Amino acid sequence: MRTASIATSSLLAISSVYALPEISIGKRDAGLQQSPAAKGAVAKKLAKRQSGTLQTTVYDILDYSYGGAYYANITVGTPPQNQVVIVDTGSSDLYLDASSAPACNGPETAYSCRGGTFDRNSSNTLKIVEPAPAFNTSFGDGSTAVGPFATDEVCVGSVCVSNVQFGIAEEVNSTSGFAVGLLGLGYSENEATNTIYPNLPEVLKNAGVISSRLYSVFLNDFAAISGSILFGGIDTSRFSGALATLDFLPSARSGVVDAFITTVTAASVTVGGTSTKLFSGGHNSVQAYQSSDPALPVLLDTGSTAWSVDESIYNQYFAKPFSWVDDQGLCSCSHQNDDTSITLEFGLKVNITIPIREFVVPIYNASTNTAIPYGNNQGDACAFLISPSESTGQGFQPMGDAILRSMYVVFDLDNGQVSLAQASLNSSTRSNVVSVGAGPSGVASALRSASSTVSYLPASTSQTYSIAPYVTGAGSFATSSAATPVGTATGSRAVPFDAQVSVSAMGIVSAAPASAATATASAPSGSASKSSAAATGTVVRGASGVVWVLGVVVCSVLLGGALIL
Repeated sequence: MRTASIATSSLLAISSVYALPEISIGKRDAGLQQSPAAKGAVAKKLAKRQSGTLQTTVYDILDYSYGGAYYANITVGTPPQNQVVIVDTGSSDLYLDASSAPACNGPETAYSCRGGTFDRNSSNTLKIVEPAPAFNTSFGDGSTAVGPFATDEVCVGSVCVSNVQFGIAEEVNSTSGFAVGLLGLGYSENEATNTIYPNLPEVLKNAGVISSRLYSVFLNDFAAISGSILFGGIDTSRFSGALATLDFLPSARSGVVDAFITTVTAASVTVGGTSTKLFSGGHNSVQAYQSSDPALPVLLDTGSTAWSVDESIYNQYFAKPFSWVDDQGLCSCSHQNDDTSITLEFGLKVNITIPIREFVVPIYNASTNTAIPYGNNQGDACAFLISPSESTGQGFQPMGDAILRSMYVVFDLDNGQVSLAQASLNSSTRSNVVSVGAGPSGVASALRSASSTVSYLPASTSQTYSIAPYVTGAGSFATSSAATPVGTATGSRAVPFDAQVSVSAMGIVSAAPASAATATASAPSGSASKSSAAATGTVVRGASGVVWVLGVVVCSVLLGGALIL
């Protein structure tokens, strides 16, 4: 679920510097270049996957949307067209921006298409299954997308699947940054159509790639550029402490488990080693929806940046310990270095600690690539990503990347449950992936097979509420192996060229530039005009949010909002 996470008024004050001088002006079709390895037909070999899992990289982009977001690289069509999509657990459709959409043509603006567009006429395997406006969706930030539904081949990681349904946004309106395609991973029940169809988790299960509608999300921390999403399995190297399973709450409106809702049942803030309780108690049940209950229902939403809380809750619990945040949700970036953290208890069962650097994020002037000063002699400006918000009217508020980065999250759609643990950020431990089988004991069995040292806290009971149904669809899904796996690059090499900081725009010359060929092959998304500038160095994220290019520090680029780095 896309939501605007920063105070709108503070963003508007910066919007006049939203221009990107290093981005070429022109039709967005030229904005996404296929890597040489991606061109041509995909090798058609049966993809019999013994492991029962599929993994791809997710990465945060500095300058596509207000506050940043996490993205993945996929290909769609025959021959394959490279696409960048937002990874969104708060919605359910896969959609791509059409090359014919007005927002994807003409002069570059703050809301133009980015991450590539899809040309339906250039794929010889595409079929229109419902004409426009069959796909018609809107988001929490006011963005909209309208068009037909189609089916085509979609490649994720090392696997390509035929007959995958998705929307083609022939009309797209973004209100919080560039228009980018989206990969919705929620329950199909919430798709933007009257005729429910299998979305990606169900397609992968139907095709036999994975055994259950389950995937694990590891975003990694603020200083890292990339994390991963693992379909059908769990990587025990990505978390520390116990992995605890909780039942999702049913929707307050439908009474059915059709969204990823859980509860925050306690919160404390630690400053300089001294911990202060903010609140505790309440229920990990539908009673949490009652205004008198202390627990806070939250939607675990990778498509949101901030943790939004009702304004009254913010004023009661967060305003005092973070009194240095102003009325616009901004503060001095010096607070990134505070010895401060928040600990949240989920479902009366598992504690997650979030260091302050994850939710105090720098903002920059996009036209000059320089930090925006905060007040008089107070350093640079940062956005505070715990955001007071109006009620959604649904009984919950979205909890976005500012919190999710510190969590390892296993979304189990089949069983209506979520498993949470403290993320092992930037761990050098060797990956240990285990596949999760079908059935209510799938997670427990997988962890037992992984290691006797993995600590697991199962749910006290199986989900008692109805779960949104598993959709199989009328068609069949054939799988093949991608000739070149999609989305396997990590770190800066996963990021599209047009989202990387341009060294030449800074007037800085790297002493040891990486080759353009290397950058092009590893970051397949970017305009031809951008690639030579962006490929002058390997971009690495610094702990305090700056970008280093082979040892030379440069400023990050922001399009009028806070950066998630």
